[in-house]
Amino acid sequence: MSPTGRAAPQPGSSAAAESRFAPPSPAAGRLDTARLPLYLALARTLMQDIDKGRYAVGSALPPEDVLARHHGVSRHTVRQALRELKDEGVIWARAGIGTIVRARPEAPRFFSGIKTVWDLLQFVEATEMHVVKRREVVADAALAELLHCPAGQAWYEITILRKLPQEKVPLSYLQVYLRPEFVDAVGPEKIFTRPIYSMVEERCGVRIVEVRQEITAANLEAGMARALKAKEGLAAMRITRYYLDRDGAVIEVGVGYYPSGRYTQRSRFRAQSADGAGAGHG
Repeated sequence: MSPTGRAAPQPGSSAAAESRFAPPSPAAGRLDTARLPLYLALARTLMQDIDKGRYAVGSALPPEDVLARHHGVSRHTVRQALRELKDEGVIWARAGIGTIVRARPEAPRFFSGIKTVWDLLQFVEATEMHVVKRREVVADAALAELLHCPAGQAWYEITILRKLPQEKVPLSYLQVYLRPEFVDAVGPEKIFTRPIYSMVEERCGVRIVEVRQEITAANLEAGMARALKAKEGLAAMRITRYYLDRDGAVIEVGVGYYPSGRYTQRSRFRAQSADGAGAGHG
């Protein structure tokens, strides 16, 4: 019996586990579900807790049911979040022992399983864009090849550092190119909390119906490296996205440079047999 006259939680019970593992932060349990899918919001919260030392390296995370109850989510959501952390090498699990913290995160990272336009746009909306520079440019031969436009065509260039909210180290270096007729859609703000394509849609009456994406390897140039707080020449992933309207016209082009270790893109493919059944039937 506890001093309050109520029965104390029995060892091994769910209540005892919750008492033992519940994080001390009063803000814990609040997930950024307005900006991230639920399981990614939980993964990010747990990553922050590990980074702050709330869950020390070598210690056990709370059981699934405790995490689910504490954060107000289902156990399925907890399992999805833990899978993200396992894939990143931050935790490991063993039967009879539990889920153990393996390492603290080395840098800000974004877990992304981009398979559809919706997934892509969710990713864009989950970050902040800090404007570094704006200028008008005229496409030379190299830029015209990148933008798929005639040489000599005018564009408006915005240089941006993309960040996760409340993170100091940028996620990526981004160069956005807009057709001049859509420049008025972009306000004078220094930080965009919504994607540029959505501002163009709302203020210019166009509709983005397709996004084409190209991924190539690159190395960070000196200026990019300084802005990203990274080493010059560091390997990076260059992602170029073309935003098209109903007529197939390119409205916006975004070229992002993601330094090694700050971004993970994960895809899953299921093979289909000739009769449409999934793989694995012989």
